[in-house]
Amino acid sequence: MIGIIAATVQEREALCKAFGAEAKGPMEYVRGRMEGKDVVLVQAGIGKVNAALCAQKMIDLYQPEAIINVGVAGALDPDLHVGDLVISRDAVQHDFDTMYFGDSPGYVSGVGLSMPADQALMEKAEKAASALGLSYRIGRVASGDQFIASPEKKEWIATTFQASCTEMEGAAIAQVALLNQVPFLIIRAISDGADDGAPVSYYEFVEMAAERAVKLIDAMLKS
Repeated sequence: MIGIIAATVQEREALCKAFGAEAKGPMEYVRGRMEGKDVVLVQAGIGKVNAALCAQKMIDLYQPEAIINVGVAGALDPDLHVGDLVISRDAVQHDFDTMYFGDSPGYVSGVGLSMPADQALMEKAEKAASALGLSYRIGRVASGDQFIASPEKKEWIATTFQASCTEMEGAAIAQVALLNQVPFLIIRAISDGADDGAPVSYYEFVEMAAERAVKLIDAMLKS
């Protein structure tokens, strides 16, 4: 059983179409088969709490052998463009702040700063992206309960965490997966530049970006 967690309705519908299942609402689990593999899908909704809740419930109910988080993200790396993919090397929570106690920005007690993705999943994703001719980058995903549309905030996250992209769920799913010893991977398609043009760009490109991410998952499951 492979678990897939999406954030938006666009991703949920594209995935359900890929394995021929009827799309359900947010936080409703859908089971099906994709490229001969049993899969369970849920649309978590936006934000770290929703994402963590859905990840833990998925693990408790379905015991997936791996969890893949798919979605869109804002680019932090200037070499990333709309439609490019980011395959997670690791994930951080850019809005987690206990610096008052001497911790570095993003440090999570009991977990640390960086939450590494599963190496085997990362390699499968990279191989699939190369075979499909998709433009991709292996990098750090920075998550927080903020839609980043400020050049100043974008620069701070990029400089502080050396992250490739920013979004609102991946690191929460990573934390739950690690604590439950379930391999995980985050795949994000760039939908905007995480700057003052982000709101317009996001709505214009989210469907295209979601389709590319789903295409990569399909190719991964073939292997």
